[in-house]
Amino acid sequence: MLIIMTITGRTCIKMNPKQQHRLDPEKIIQTAENLAHRVSDKFPESTLVGLTADLAEIARVTDERARRARKPNRIIRGAGRLASILCVLGLWYIVDHIQTHLLNDHLEFGNISDLFEAADAGFNMLVGLAGILWFLVTIEARVKRKQALAHIGELLEFIQLIDVTQLYYTPELYKSSASPDSTRLRFDHTYLLFCNEMLGVIGNLAPLYTRGNMDDSVWRATSDVVMLANAIQGRLFAKSEAIRLANDADACWAPIDAFKKDHS
Repeated sequence: MLIIMTITGRTCIKMNPKQQHRLDPEKIIQTAENLAHRVSDKFPESTLVGLTADLAEIARVTDERARRARKPNRIIRGAGRLASILCVLGLWYIVDHIQTHLLNDHLEFGNISDLFEAADAGFNMLVGLAGILWFLVTIEARVKRKQALAHIGELLEFIQLIDVTQLYYTPELYKSSASPDSTRLRFDHTYLLFCNEMLGVIGNLAPLYTRGNMDDSVWRATSDVVMLANAIQGRLFAKSEAIRLANDADACWAPIDAFKKDHS
């Protein structure tokens, strides 16, 4: 929301500090569904219809997965806390056992090597317990990271699938032929534009997994998805322009070819 203020005859525009510029999952889902309807109307028998329907479903599932990932996993947290308590109790038992049988009984070490061996064993035990506690504390984050990377991998694979569907659309098919009566295949360049829109939707879905997740690997995987989608979008736009220009050239030469055929 913009706040407009007039100060000494000048108009100032100030942004509302409470406004948050964030992706709206509902708008992304709506965009994917609208895209599926448009493709179904334009190319009812093409493979792209099924892909856009799958993309709309992926958008809905991605929103649900992202919401679930931001919620605490009570089962994992409860198990981790229980295991942490058991580790602390075990450590307390060991310390109490040492105090009872070693200090209270006034046991002495035979030589300096026995003292070092006991200190080394105690240090290794503390390091092992610290590692166990760290494993239990971070297990939820690691589980969520693994799930997020798997879901982002699905988006990455879907980008490759979209790229495969348009491989038949190559500018080599649209070069002008030497013979005026030759027939060439004509394709609608909007097919590639629809593919670009699908890639744009996927590029907006991937960042949803980074909300509440500060893991560096998740951010890198999301960046890879966005960069790959942008790279393919640029290539597809160039191909769509080549097809559009070739079709426009054919449309310009069609009346001349018809005139020559009528007067030959």
